[in-house]
Amino acid sequence: MADLIQMGANVATVVCPLGPRTRTFVGRTDSSRPAVNGLLPNVFAEADALIDLFDNKTIKVHGLTALVGAHTVSQQHFVDPGRSGDPQDSTPGIWDVAFYNETLSANVPKRVFKFPSDVKLSQNSRASGEWNQFVIGQEHWNEDYAREYVRLSLLGVNNINYLTECSHVLPRRTDTVKTADNPANLKNWLNSVGKTGTSDKIESGTGVKN
Repeated sequence: MADLIQMGANVATVVCPLGPRTRTFVGRTDSSRPAVNGLLPNVFAEADALIDLFDNKTIKVHGLTALVGAHTVSQQHFVDPGRSGDPQDSTPGIWDVAFYNETLSANVPKRVFKFPSDVKLSQNSRASGEWNQFVIGQEHWNEDYAREYVRLSLLGVNNINYLTECSHVLPRRTDTVKTADNPANLKNWLNSVGKTGTSDKIESGTGVKN
């Protein structure tokens, strides 16, 4: 199951337009014990607390700053259930650096949902330099994210010397974004409020053309 989760994450990343290929390893030994509740990072946490949390897991602030960029393709459901399905930048489904710019900006579409922890991290003196580089550096971010995700995917793996690399089975990455990937009605939805079926279509990958 652990291998399926990691493979699923890496496939999902590379099939997003502009997403990177990430080195992928399988052969983990599954645990028979469920994960302890409450270990996920708190979306209201202070930046220094998050930096220390990840540093204790060998992921430095540079790596944390790269990893949170995955929010570029996320839709929140539980922080504010009333806005369930709202994206964290204005280009949901595209693996781009809009998240970094829009987390810093006050001028974003109504539906863009910012985690308080992301805003705090973007303004933290230890993270802001790299954050600002990612704003204008798609390939820089892709390289850093792919490297740090390998580290993240191997945390807690006790049989690391016996894993098998299977990166070759990942799909090819898509280096361009077609106009159809970001239609005009998506922009209209981003500037609307209230529950609509559009967020479900984005999440399911069926598009928003209708």
